[in-house]
Amino acid sequence: MKYSIELGGEPQDLTVTLSGALDGGSLRALVTDLTAHPGYRAGMLVLVDLSDLDTSSISMEQYESVSDLISGRDHRFPAKAIAIVAPDARTFDDALQHRAYVGGSKSGREVFRSREAATAWLESQR
Repeated sequence: MKYSIELGGEPQDLTVTLSGALDGGSLRALVTDLTAHPGYRAGMLVLVDLSDLDTSSISMEQYESVSDLISGRDHRFPAKAIAIVAPDARTFDDALQHRAYVGGSKSGREVFRSREAATAWLESQR
């Protein structure tokens, strides 16, 4: 899996883009890099783009382990809102499952099929 972390944007404060085959090790590295990034802070509007991510290769055990890691990050650096873009049916369903696992609507996350819908929602969260 490859990922990028970009500060800035409109309306988001941070964009995280993931591509390739999802694996637990790379996702752990992303969370570590993100929390160590000097510009990362609590209260951000975050756009997570999974448009080019393949989630078919991750096991349930890896998924749960990574979701626990992300929940820990949320506790230390709670985002104001996180919009997840997942146009692929499998990835969309996996993103919804992740959202439910980390707190559902109380997690401040919403899952969208298009970037336009995701950014419109983020704008409404300002």
